Amino acid sequence: MSNPNPNEIRREIDQTRAELGRDVDALAEKMDPNKVVDRQTEKVRNKWTDIKETVMGSADDHDGPGAIQQAGDKASQMADQAPETIKRRTRGNPLAAGLVALGAGWLIGSLIPASRAEQDAASTVKDKAQPAMEEAKSAAQEMGENLKPQAQEAADSLKGSAQDSMDRVKDEGQHRAQDLQEESQQAAQRVKDTAQDS
Repeated sequence: MSNPNPNEIRREIDQTRAELGRDVDALAEKMDPNKVVDRQTEKVRNKWTDIKETVMGSADDHDGPGAIQQAGDKASQMADQAPETIKRRTRGNPLAAGLVALGAGWLIGSLIPASRAEQDAASTVKDKAQPAMEEAKSAAQEMGENLKPQAQEAADSLKGSAQDSMDRVKDEGQHRAQDLQEESQQAAQRVKDTAQDS
């Protein structure tokens, strides 16, 4: 099997993108929340009409050519209004439209197998990125080794400062305890002296 030329690969990629774009647009149109509600409402309306006609009988038939002309006019009018309707509904709810389009694209992308050209392009990108990844990994490792002594020095300094602070707190606590003991002894002596004087 011969290798396709770059122009052929680009053409295939562009064609796949265009097809995917059409599929996403169709799915977004179908999944538009307003259209889903409209379709469900229409289903319920049709079901009620069917039930009503079954029970009460159908309305008088219209003349054939007039009904066909009317249906054709309505279909033409709806087709003309479709782009504007899509714009209006998307403008009113861009987050929902974006989420639907994103979900549809993801779903379609996961269902469509990668083309040979896409696989080749991904392989090429991976091959070209591998040396850069190795270089970045090496640089990060080297940076870590260079920072290790500085980090150890900072940790030792912090440990020393913490130990000094603990020693000061301990000494201060002992001094306070001695002061309190002396004050307690003096107070006890005063109480004793006062009791003897009485």
